[in-house]
Amino acid sequence: LVVMAVRLYSGRASAEGAGGPLLLGLRVACIALLAFLLLDPVLSLFAERSVPARVALLLDSSLSMDIPFLASEDEQPPVTRADRMVELLSPAGQNLMRGLDDLGDLEGFRFSGDVVPLPLSPDQLKDALEPRGDRTDLARALAEGVGTERRRTGAVVLVSDGSHNVGVDPREEARRLGVPVYAIGVGAEGSVTDLSVFDVAASSVAYLDNQVPVKARLRARGDAAQVPVYLSEGDAVLDSVTVDLPGNGVEREVEFRYVPTVEGMHRYRVWVPEMEGEISGTNNQHPFVVRVLKEKIRVLLVTSRPSFDFTFLKRALESDVSLAVDGVVLSAAEFPGRLGRAGPAFPDEYAQLAPYDLVILLDTPSQSLPSARFDDIARFVRERGGALLVMGPPRAFELEGTALAGVLPVVPGPGSRSRTGQILAGLTPSGRSHPVTRLERDPEVNQRIWAELPPLNVAPIFTQRRADARVLVEGRLDSGARSELPLVATRSEGNGRVLMIAGSPYWRWDLYLWGSGRSGDVFRRFVSRSVRWLVSRDDLKAVSVRPGKSLFEGADEVVVEGQVFDDDFRPVAGADVRATVRGPLGTLEERTREISLVDLGEGRYRGTLPGLPPGDYGIEGTARLGGAQLGDDRSEMTIAPFRMEFEDPTPNFALLRDVARESGGRFLAVDEAGGLPDLLDLDPVVERSARELPFVENPLFFLALLGLLGSEWALRRRRGLP
Repeated sequence: LVVMAVRLYSGRASAEGAGGPLLLGLRVACIALLAFLLLDPVLSLFAERSVPARVALLLDSSLSMDIPFLASEDEQPPVTRADRMVELLSPAGQNLMRGLDDLGDLEGFRFSGDVVPLPLSPDQLKDALEPRGDRTDLARALAEGVGTERRRTGAVVLVSDGSHNVGVDPREEARRLGVPVYAIGVGAEGSVTDLSVFDVAASSVAYLDNQVPVKARLRARGDAAQVPVYLSEGDAVLDSVTVDLPGNGVEREVEFRYVPTVEGMHRYRVWVPEMEGEISGTNNQHPFVVRVLKEKIRVLLVTSRPSFDFTFLKRALESDVSLAVDGVVLSAAEFPGRLGRAGPAFPDEYAQLAPYDLVILLDTPSQSLPSARFDDIARFVRERGGALLVMGPPRAFELEGTALAGVLPVVPGPGSRSRTGQILAGLTPSGRSHPVTRLERDPEVNQRIWAELPPLNVAPIFTQRRADARVLVEGRLDSGARSELPLVATRSEGNGRVLMIAGSPYWRWDLYLWGSGRSGDVFRRFVSRSVRWLVSRDDLKAVSVRPGKSLFEGADEVVVEGQVFDDDFRPVAGADVRATVRGPLGTLEERTREISLVDLGEGRYRGTLPGLPPGDYGIEGTARLGGAQLGDDRSEMTIAPFRMEFEDPTPNFALLRDVARESGGRFLAVDEAGGLPDLLDLDPVVERSARELPFVENPLFFLALLGLLGSEWALRRRRGLP
């Protein structure tokens, strides 16, 4: 560039006279400065300084720290593990915090399931460390305690009872950490005395005047014990048993039986009295909730002859404890002797049919029953408000000329036209949201379940449908839906509902799925939801606002779910769905909480509440659209005391020792922890910093360039040069 500048201006040297070299120098300087700036130079400044090493102090504030330090102490209230931890840190005690602060830059955190920065003021320490966390995640505490300051952290001091119950293995995190962990165990090491009822197995649904079994699992830590175990509702003891517990954490199972006599939601508990010297009585009981119904749904299952479809359908129905199933095989009457007389017969008059809630006709064409019996079934639907399910191969719909021909969602014609081949099930737009075919709440998952069902071999062809019929599932051939192959359809008739399931064989939807390694309960869920929708039971209301489950643990997020449909069970979007949660009922803490549920699409709504205090709660839900009320619902739920932190009240010092060893640190008991500062030899940490100064962004260079150009221009003007 300099050579170019010299050659460019050499012809002007004679004209510029004595000032030529100065002008040339200014021009060369401008070009050189411009070229320098185009190279985008950066000035890098490096600095180093020594700073004290960082010490991360992790303090356990989970509920297990509220367990007495020693069960044998006579002091009331007893000194808890949290009290001993505060004593260890405070100036009035071993003053561990002051010793650590003198060694380096001390940062405090309290942890349970999450990790929160902790003010290290002695005046605030006791309140800040009050045990309230519902779980303990030691691995997360280590990871977040070090965080992004790994290189600057000289040591981690972990003060805990070692009760790790969620998250990944803290040994793995300690091995990966790269920072020594000094673990301080809080609690009395060695065997403790403790009884716990840690699991209860009972059906969530029971029926009046029916005996209900309940199984509970117990264990004793410490010495063997013989203890009474009770099943209670409130203060009333329903059953009791005495069990010998061998101690040392060995489990025993006990069984109770009771007979509910009142309909509704019932809250029970299995419990054992607190033993002398027991370290904690929090885990001595286990609550559970049972919904008691007045009576089972009575189902009359009728088939013309034995078949695999009949066997699998009957098994699916009987697996539902809410159903009482009577099976009738019409062809059995043709067998002579005891075999023919063994099975029940179809009711020969309407009065015997009326007590049923649902009649299922499986493969029963017109010649299977006298026409009077078909008249009874039609009357059962129209007048009694009973439910009817007709299903089977094409011949099952040869009902022309019977009273059922006017009841079905389709119009049966003369004879039986059918289609054979690989007939797959495909949901229609109505089927994607209808309660019968909505086997999963997630629409995409539900769609996939239906698409993956094994194909049927044969299905009847129907060219005519009733005007009010809704087809939920159509047959698909060669990846195309065929409107003349309605596999699942429904309609209302009089006071009752009718469902049609056409095609065969449906047993494939059960057995084939198990054989392919998938869950075969799809068919059972389909049958169960079909029955419930037909008889209008349980959660298949047009407006439903209910808890996700009847019993939540104290740490659980409470989920309230809503479903809103119109009279034809089409999903209603954009509704204002609200839930009012009241409780704990009958306590000083009782108050009302109102939440608005979020629209998830497909008529589904959802809202959440953070963990609530233990107790019973009532939920009142409403749904409105455009100012008009669509419906309401009422339900109940129970929040149980949190149990995870008390499943094993023994301090887990073995885990803390492993964590310390894997990280290169050391384990100390709480009585030894005052000497920890003397064990730590923390070298200062060298902090290196770098600062970059881009020349292009410096205004001085820009001003220098303008100055050179301006000086060259001014000099030429003074000499009268162009």
